[in-house]
Amino acid sequence: MVSILTLNEDCLCRIISFLDDPPSFLSLALTCRRFNQVVNNTRSILHPKVLLAKAEYYIKCYLVEITDDKSDYRKFSKLEDLLSNAVRLTEAKKTLTFAKLVNVWEKNGPVVAKLFTWIRNQESRTENGEPRATCVTEYQSVTLHLPGCDKDLKIDTTYFYDYYNNYDNELSIHITCGDMDVKWEDFTHNCPDDYQYWKEEEVHEAVEPMKPVVKLLQEELGDTVPPITDIFFIWLCYFFPHRKNLVVEHKLRFTDPSRNEKPTPGHAQPAIDLFHQNFQAETKLKSLVSEWNDTESDISSLIAKTVVVLIQRSETKFLEKLEGVAESFYRITSDYDLKLLPKRLLLDLILRTKLEFSNYSPGSIANKFVESIASFRFSEGKVVKVWGGFHGDGRGESSWDDLLELKVTLPDGKEFKLASYRRHTPSIEIEKLSPVTELFQQGICKCMEQEKHIPMLDDRFTAFYLLHVLKFGREDEAFLGKKDFKNLISTGSSEEESSEESEEEQSDEQ
Repeated sequence: MVSILTLNEDCLCRIISFLDDPPSFLSLALTCRRFNQVVNNTRSILHPKVLLAKAEYYIKCYLVEITDDKSDYRKFSKLEDLLSNAVRLTEAKKTLTFAKLVNVWEKNGPVVAKLFTWIRNQESRTENGEPRATCVTEYQSVTLHLPGCDKDLKIDTTYFYDYYNNYDNELSIHITCGDMDVKWEDFTHNCPDDYQYWKEEEVHEAVEPMKPVVKLLQEELGDTVPPITDIFFIWLCYFFPHRKNLVVEHKLRFTDPSRNEKPTPGHAQPAIDLFHQNFQAETKLKSLVSEWNDTESDISSLIAKTVVVLIQRSETKFLEKLEGVAESFYRITSDYDLKLLPKRLLLDLILRTKLEFSNYSPGSIANKFVESIASFRFSEGKVVKVWGGFHGDGRGESSWDDLLELKVTLPDGKEFKLASYRRHTPSIEIEKLSPVTELFQQGICKCMEQEKHIPMLDDRFTAFYLLHVLKFGREDEAFLGKKDFKNLISTGSSEEESSEESEEEQSDEQ
């Protein structure tokens, strides 16, 4: 039988290229050093799913690496910026395509399609948790290049709201074009999605400051039927080009019938070429990578190289998943107590961990119920799955005093449930977690076999770790009682010392 250790790098690269699922990748990453040597060669052409797993692996290693660094949050913020900018860059490259242009024409008419050919940039983001946990602010930005005046028209909008209605909604539109700079703000019960049902005076109040912009757009477009309406303009600011379809009466058409015809590849290609010429994807990619530079870490360059390949392959969904991975596992590695663990131990734990699903967010508190699902992979293909759920009354995290539930599925298919109540005597039956603790311990013994002392976990530690993985970490003491990781993890050295002390005491007594 041929050993994997005897295979050359080219042969191993071919084997790895057929690993099209992250679990297989991570299983090998945890067990085979030769595999790691090949994977660290970023020139390898891998299946996109393996690239994702590879990037996840590097990110987890990096997050553990920076745990004892006083600037760990700054470094994590730079990692966040790298990933979020990678997503935006990948999405932006695909902003204007022929298929999208036809889709816009079919849904919202020829005038919107013409505006779409002028697009230069489009971005959106959402911020949660300010000033209260249930608050959300949505930001959008669209830039159009007006060919007539040869200027960029930039439309920035914000929409602030509170899931629990503690605050009024806040809407704003800010438009700039050359020397033109106009803005509208309002504190209201309205939301953009209901723009068709705003009162006439509310629509007029929003559009009145924007009349110079409306006039400029009409001049650039030429004659339309009807001329730009107030409702069309509100839609343009918040939903262009197809986030929400225009109602029929506001789908503008050109007075010249020839300008209303369905776009053809020949007519669309010059606009698409001009978009990419101005976009300069490669320049932006180089700038993105140069801004991400942690000279103290070799892993940072591996992250960058892998992310670059994902950008070049336009793997937006995978890059978005990496954003989630970084955010979820930084919650774990930055925890005050968990970051004190030996790095090998912490790394082994999170490499085995995957957050499958979570609808937890600062705003989800108002939903009165949140849930998360995680899985943990061990040797011999064993997998443990954990489901967790929280109940509350929707007023905030401090009101979640009902029930925490956990359901654990062991590798053999057996299931058991655990439950606990906030501020009650801890009632969760953590001893049921002993099979999971044993599996974690086996992995730690394997990864730390060269260490002089190997930490010993207990079921209480496992319970705390599961809550952190499920994003319920801030509730651990409320449901499990006060934690003390010095008691949760004991080392062989302390046991030996206590044993020696006991023997000395016995000899003294004799």
